[in-house]
Amino acid sequence: MKKYYFFLLAIVLFVIVGCKKSSDGPETPSVKPDGVTWTDDQWKTIQTLRRIDDQDYLYEMNCLFDYKLDEVLNEQSADLVSLFEAIKRVILPDSKTDFTEILGLNIDSIYNYCGGCTCFSADGKNGGYVMGRNYDFPPKDDHTLIVHTPQVKDADGNITRYATVGTVDLGILTQFMGEEFGYRTPRMQELALYAPYFILDGMNEAGLMSGLMVLEYDGTHQEVAGKTNLTNAMITRVILDRCSTVNQAVSMLEQFNIISVFQTSPFSTIPWIDMHFEFADKSGDRAVIEWTENQMRVLRGNDLKNNPRTQAPEYPAIHPQKGDNYVVATNYYLSKDAMEFPKDMTLGDEMGFWRHDVVDSLLYLKQSITSQDAMDICYAARIMKNDPDCIAKMKMMMEHDPTLDIDNKLAWPWITIWSSVYNNQDMSVLFCSREDFDHRYKLSLQYK
Repeated sequence: MKKYYFFLLAIVLFVIVGCKKSSDGPETPSVKPDGVTWTDDQWKTIQTLRRIDDQDYLYEMNCLFDYKLDEVLNEQSADLVSLFEAIKRVILPDSKTDFTEILGLNIDSIYNYCGGCTCFSADGKNGGYVMGRNYDFPPKDDHTLIVHTPQVKDADGNITRYATVGTVDLGILTQFMGEEFGYRTPRMQELALYAPYFILDGMNEAGLMSGLMVLEYDGTHQEVAGKTNLTNAMITRVILDRCSTVNQAVSMLEQFNIISVFQTSPFSTIPWIDMHFEFADKSGDRAVIEWTENQMRVLRGNDLKNNPRTQAPEYPAIHPQKGDNYVVATNYYLSKDAMEFPKDMTLGDEMGFWRHDVVDSLLYLKQSITSQDAMDICYAARIMKNDPDCIAKMKMMMEHDPTLDIDNKLAWPWITIWSSVYNNQDMSVLFCSREDFDHRYKLSLQYK
């Protein structure tokens, strides 16, 4: 009997360690630092910051202040620097910290980085739907921040903003700030107040899920008179706050001028970075949305299976999806007409072919998946040394930087910074940080 008891105890301990929930308390002191200009609600938000992992990379925060999304949108930002400036004017007008100076001085370094990303959505084995996502980027000592935002209602009790959970990479700034201790300094804590605007994947209480992937092409820049600018860095924020279905997301995006923040910056020396998005809702509707020649394209299962983009024969083949009951997107355009442009770009240089085929093959074998299944697929599609896309990019980069070593993974310009899995059946989130798939952190939509 004792042996049986200890056997059960061992299993329980294994589950607790292997699927760990954040247990650390807030990282911030109880007294507001001198010299800061934060509101009481902003200070309450900062006090919720807490570390999740054991390596000081993954953090969580509950957004308890009004981030005034409409006011930020009304600033009509058209690049990354002006967007940071707009956010500062709206929520931190008296702050002495100027992140745009750090951003402006290093913008070329940021734009020269090569990112990846893989996103997929499929039927959930226990009902609902599951979205998995890898965020692949340079392995700087930056910090991933999971941001929760609560539901907001108007005076009549109508929901005006859905509760959400989403993931942010503030590494575009932290890598230049010299901060080594997470969100323990006032400057890093203030930077966290910018995080709600920049979620890169997430889910809301209505069950709508979203993930974005980088594309290599001249960025979208719509200029329809009378429409408000929406930078693609803020699309996930706007959609999850205001939409409950994929169709609503499509309609919402049509109301804005979509602007690529990485295309229009006056500092940019590489004006060829855009993004496309994958959405999935609780009804099972799933779609990839991208822009070609400034026109929005909405691609669903049959579009991705039966009408794939063609590829010139001298470049790697683009394989369509094998099934139509799931959606996979990586880092190349899926619209059939994308082959028609740009005239002077080598489409074969795009990343993502190999990762797309890996995920597609694994999903084709399954009628449905659990969150753990999705994380296993994220593991299979992580950036790694035998990825031919990465090897080709690495060799190209080595021509300009002889210090790079293709045999040293630590010297590689990419890793999978995080893997996230959203499940709109039980409203759970599963995370792995920096390719540590032995530690899977289970969170929920609400901050707990």
